[in-house]
Amino acid sequence: MENPSALKDKPDLNETLLAWKGPSHPFKKRDRVFYQTVAALTILLIVIVFFLHEFLLIAVILSVAFVVYAISSIPPVEVEHKITPMGFENAGRLFHWIELSSFWFDDKWGQKMVILQTRLPFPGQVRAVLKDVSEDKVKEIIGKYLLFMEKPPKTWVDNASDWLNKKIPLESSS
Repeated sequence: MENPSALKDKPDLNETLLAWKGPSHPFKKRDRVFYQTVAALTILLIVIVFFLHEFLLIAVILSVAFVVYAISSIPPVEVEHKITPMGFENAGRLFHWIELSSFWFDDKWGQKMVILQTRLPFPGQVRAVLKDVSEDKVKEIIGKYLLFMEKPPKTWVDNASDWLNKKIPLESSS
């Protein structure tokens, strides 16, 4: 039998260090121009692919267009995020600290997020919208377990995406 005073020295691994509820992902209400542009690009691609007789690719294009529509039109669900001594729990899934390597903060569409880089093949990152939680409080707690870094430099994919977004904007800039 263990010494009762030794039990007091052990940390409570089920203790919640910080918890909050927020949207599952950043969301921006899209206007009609966005959906019209996506539909026009989809039809253009389908016509081009049709003349190439790649009918399976037409199904893929339609699938991608549907996913874009669904993600853009359906608001996110409210999920719970927890920071515990065991790891970071995102929407019911616990990521142990050993599975995570670093974290940083980002801003998308006016919503603050904490992004945790994983060591896993999938997902590569875990994102949590902070909503009403202070960045400093999150940084203080997660910083005890993970390396804090400034926003990492953009990759060539990020740069290509930014360039394409400037050249072919999917919505009006108003």
